[in-house]
Amino acid sequence: MQRPSCHEHPQSPAVARCVVCGKYLCRGCVAEFAARAYCAGCLEGVRRGYAEGGKESGGLEAPLPSQAPYPAAPGVTAPREPGEGAVAEGVVVSCAFHPGVRAVTRCGVCGAFICAGCQRMLGDRRVCQYCLQHSGLAPQAVSRARGATAGAIKGPSLAAAPWKLWPGLVFLPLPFALSGLMSYMMRAGEEVSVGAAQLLLSLLLYSTMLLFVFMIVTHYGPGPEEVGFRTRNLPNSIALGFIGGVVSFWSVVAAGAISSLLFDRLGWLEEWLRSFFDVNVKTASGADLIVAGAVIIIAAPICEEIFFRGYLYPAMRSRLGVWGAVFLNGFLFSAVHFSLFGLIGRTLAGIIFCLLYEHNDNLWSPIAAHAVNNFVAFFLPLVYFSVLAA
Repeated sequence: MQRPSCHEHPQSPAVARCVVCGKYLCRGCVAEFAARAYCAGCLEGVRRGYAEGGKESGGLEAPLPSQAPYPAAPGVTAPREPGEGAVAEGVVVSCAFHPGVRAVTRCGVCGAFICAGCQRMLGDRRVCQYCLQHSGLAPQAVSRARGATAGAIKGPSLAAAPWKLWPGLVFLPLPFALSGLMSYMMRAGEEVSVGAAQLLLSLLLYSTMLLFVFMIVTHYGPGPEEVGFRTRNLPNSIALGFIGGVVSFWSVVAAGAISSLLFDRLGWLEEWLRSFFDVNVKTASGADLIVAGAVIIIAAPICEEIFFRGYLYPAMRSRLGVWGAVFLNGFLFSAVHFSLFGLIGRTLAGIIFCLLYEHNDNLWSPIAAHAVNNFVAFFLPLVYFSVLAA
């Protein structure tokens, strides 16, 4: 986790973020007022609203804060120095890494405000992820704090995602509706190559998904880091992703066989769902297969994992818990593939991808699993039909 710098003093590390504008603040820039952290500019507006009995005051009755760079807030007993303990119960200060998420303690090394999802145990001290990474200790020697207990490091550090869930759920149908519209236009026109059709549809689908995600997450920090791209424990994460990909593929195959029996009488519905993305294509050539393979094996795993696991899953997890988020995320991931027979199998695959991210705290792990799953699913039929043709 990269420690952000103060907006006003780039040479100083941030310890909190303004709850109004989201600016990173160092220790000298934090202004606590009414148990919240503000920058100097936003503090003036809040002070005016507070003096007028406005909404910003939250109905609190307390004297106006001073002009000091770190004024005391009414009733705030939060520690001023690193390692002094947890933030007082009444304090509502944002986490230095997840604005909008309530800080529960301060790092015992640098003093940064941190939320429950960011705190780690370094010996007998609670520290942030940044100080943990620079401690020189192996990950196995460090535990994650959860209240008064500590266990193994599990779960993504973005478990308390600062962004809201509902915009992603509202946005989800849009790229697929656009792709369906383009498929309809291509189906009504002249024949196109398989590669061109795959490329055009994937560009429209994935570009809208990525644009939406990074427009949201870059408000809270570096986009790649916010959605889970990390170098920590990378080899093990990718290796476990390969294993997860094999497991997910055979889970999809087994579930597909079961689904074909369960939904045997609903073949017409399967054909209707597939028709949304049917296009008027020519006979596939070698170049078409290369383009389609690149989209299915490379582009699809990266883009879909960024949206479903990197963006949606942390927001779901912070509201529904691990298992609620895992099952809902897996179901939505399967539903947008528009296949009745593949509904159960892809739901299982989505669950596996979520659990890989939950376990490894690294988006590269579900990306690797997704890529392996798609690679086998794409090339196995080609090899099978090649053998039959020979």
